[in-house]
Amino acid sequence: MDTNLSIKQLETFRAVMRSGSVSVAARTLCRTQPAVSSMIVSLENELGFKLFERNKGRLVPKPEAYFLLEETEAVLERLTRSAQLMAEVKNLARGNLRVACMPAAALFFMPHVIADFVKERPQVNVSMMMRSSSIVHDWVASQQYDIGYSEMPKERDSINVEPIRLEGVCAVNRDHPLATLEVITPQDLDNVPLATLFAQHPINELVRFMFEEKGARYRARFELQNYISGFEFVEQQLCCCICDPISAASYKLYKSGQGKVVFRPFAPTIVFDHAIITPAHKPLSRLAQAFAESIRIGVDKFIQAER
Repeated sequence: MDTNLSIKQLETFRAVMRSGSVSVAARTLCRTQPAVSSMIVSLENELGFKLFERNKGRLVPKPEAYFLLEETEAVLERLTRSAQLMAEVKNLARGNLRVACMPAAALFFMPHVIADFVKERPQVNVSMMMRSSSIVHDWVASQQYDIGYSEMPKERDSINVEPIRLEGVCAVNRDHPLATLEVITPQDLDNVPLATLFAQHPINELVRFMFEEKGARYRARFELQNYISGFEFVEQQLCCCICDPISAASYKLYKSGQGKVVFRPFAPTIVFDHAIITPAHKPLSRLAQAFAESIRIGVDKFIQAER
């Protein structure tokens, strides 16, 4: 026979057992004595056996009542704890986040965003993995990660994409003659050695085409996986580098503003298309939604703070 015990039945039973009196339990629960008595009777009917002996209007607990009390305490404590946990979830104070991030943003930018986000949320745990943008796309598409930050992916049904548009800058050694310019152009970099991304990268192809369009010679001396490693060559006065502003801000943060590399606006504008990506077929948790907003705000904050 199935039993359908209610929370009210268990709360009433516990109050009676704790107080030893229906009248005291009624006052504790802000109910009438008949209502409490009726609830105890309904509980016994549901269980199929008596929990109390009735002796001159008093309820005397039977051994089974003490066994049930132990179970009732555990159940109600668990329910109270669950309610507290869900309140924390509602208030974005508890939960887990899985974040996948491309290398250029994973070294400094994303840790800054995460640190700001969890500072007042001690019960929020974060797992962050750094991989190439293509792997970040695959991980988020397969729902292994809640949110990703990467270069703009190709259109695919399995992910949602929120574009982040960043304007490129030019890194030069502070002692280089180009450091005196307010804006650097392809003509200024004519045949100047450059640190670039690998040859097949879309940005590299875009910059090369821009140079050709302006009649400037494009000289890629160092081909790299990310710009941050290229700043060492710029420090040694071996090259210049057209890069994204997150990499530039990361360098300035790493060097505490005392590095030998300075950054100047580049014209015409080179756009670096980054993106916040999320799974298309899995609803975002409220925590992940709030974190995505922190990334949106964090991009401008990170770049502006290091200017």
